[in-house]
Amino acid sequence: MDIHVLAKDALEAQGIRWIIESHLTGVTLTLWDSMDELSNIVPNQRPNLIILDMDKWGHASEEFCEILQRRRIRWLGISSERIFQTAYRALQFRAEDVLFRPFSADELIKHIRQLRFQIRNEQPSFLQNTEDAADEYPIDYPDLFLIDQDYTMPITMVAFLTPKMETLRLVYDALHRYPLPSKHRLFALSDFILCVQETQNIEILREVYHSFLLRWKERMDEPLAVVINIEPSGNSLKEKYQETRQLTKRIFFEGYDIILAENEQMTSQEMDPFLTPLEQRQWIEMLEKQDIKAIKEWVERQFLTYEPPFPDPEMVRIRLTSVLAQIRRHMKSYNLQGALMEAAYHEVFHQIIHKPVIHQIVQELLAFTIRLLHQVEEQLQEGPRTIVEKARELIESNYWDAGWNLAACADALRINKSTLSRRFSVESGQSFRDVLHQVRIREAKRLLQETDLMLEEVARLTGYSHQTYFNAKFKQLEGCTPSVYRSGYNNK
Repeated sequence: MDIHVLAKDALEAQGIRWIIESHLTGVTLTLWDSMDELSNIVPNQRPNLIILDMDKWGHASEEFCEILQRRRIRWLGISSERIFQTAYRALQFRAEDVLFRPFSADELIKHIRQLRFQIRNEQPSFLQNTEDAADEYPIDYPDLFLIDQDYTMPITMVAFLTPKMETLRLVYDALHRYPLPSKHRLFALSDFILCVQETQNIEILREVYHSFLLRWKERMDEPLAVVINIEPSGNSLKEKYQETRQLTKRIFFEGYDIILAENEQMTSQEMDPFLTPLEQRQWIEMLEKQDIKAIKEWVERQFLTYEPPFPDPEMVRIRLTSVLAQIRRHMKSYNLQGALMEAAYHEVFHQIIHKPVIHQIVQELLAFTIRLLHQVEEQLQEGPRTIVEKARELIESNYWDAGWNLAACADALRINKSTLSRRFSVESGQSFRDVLHQVRIREAKRLLQETDLMLEEVARLTGYSHQTYFNAKFKQLEGCTPSVYRSGYNNK
């Protein structure tokens, strides 16, 4: 076995020589002092293994490793920098592995023995196993998307998912180098890597992928989930792929760094993604009272207690945006729409739409809500707001209560009712009663657009005890009755 070494310095090179020669026989070892010297021999020789120091990485190193890739020469990295960038380079240029200093003699000898075993048994290298197998494995992309083709052998599909799409390339490269059992084919898809392979023994496959996950976690600081779909009989490859894609949705609820093995189709639990009027009222009260404990309990109970069968993640995301809409309304009522809070709001919205795991979204949402409430509290402590501002906030919080009126608002503000009425009219240019009706009709319009509630229920939820009075006020402000407004909106 021919091994070439370019170590950090002469002392390390001699140490590697001593480790290899004292543990192994039949090894020819060559030590090099520089990359230039080592590069000169590669076009003329093909060593079985090159041990390469990665701490002085540069453009010449990349060119050298590209040559090793083309010639399919195995190499093993050594580094003192236990960072993601080092592991990324090793995977990018198809290293067998990286040993981080200080490494033990056993680690080095284990890698060399594994390599020698492959050579002696004429097994293909980790670089070759998938590419060579692809030529003889009669499954291709059209079988997954277009053709309802059955396959004679039992098939297992395995999906590998990471939260960062740019990491998929590293997963793909790592799988190329890993000794997967039985015939298989890797497919690089937009949101996960798919391995299709003939099933020999499912327990062996579980052990193989468990070992792969452990090895990934040892070398990469990036989450990874493995979803194994065991084929029920009679399904085409296209149906099998669709089942596998459906199973990957469980990661949204269960997170990464796990292995999920399923042999049954995952059904989605039905759910209404929108908040009910009562839930909306509950949110208004919790936010107005700045009840952080109640908010946390509500959010965690709603979004962190799902059990199989799980709902569709997209429905959960819509429900989260419904919650965020209530928080947005609270921001507006307190005029908290500065650049920083706006940026924070849009970031939370982005997280709800794109974050891959529910518990991470919940953490972001709660952190933003608590920050918002603290800012409201600071604003209240900074100085007195005008009577009109305080009254408008109370209107937004109590419009749904048919018994709430000018007198109740004055009591809350500890001011005479006549004084409140006069100051409200002078400062806002509108009467208290007119603004209260405007808020109630605004909310009624929203319910008419977003729900199928009976008109009587819409009236009750917006603070009107009698539907006749509600109809009259609605027509006065909107120029049409509630039923005509709803039918006109639905026909748009």
